[in-house]
Amino acid sequence: MKLKKLLEINQMCEERKAPFDIQESFEYESSKGKNINILDMDIVHFVRAFKVLARDKKTLKQELGRKSDKELYWISNRLNGLAKELTEYIDV
Repeated sequence: MKLKKLLEINQMCEERKAPFDIQESFEYESSKGKNINILDMDIVHFVRAFKVLARDKKTLKQELGRKSDKELYWISNRLNGLAKELTEYIDV
């Protein structure tokens, strides 16, 4: 069942309109490279797409964390090297 239809059913059951931002169209780029309005997606397809986005977000966070750790390690090593040079310069 399409999300648009589920929202209509929900509005009838809740006896109130869905929020405006829910009714707006929103494009999702599928794995086939096509843009799809999420309201035209089947609920199963939507859940799968949501899981993929969540997994990709988690992977991106992990990659950024590793990159940040590497950068901090490089900065730390560089600062230690500069500190040694300063110490040698002062000791002369």
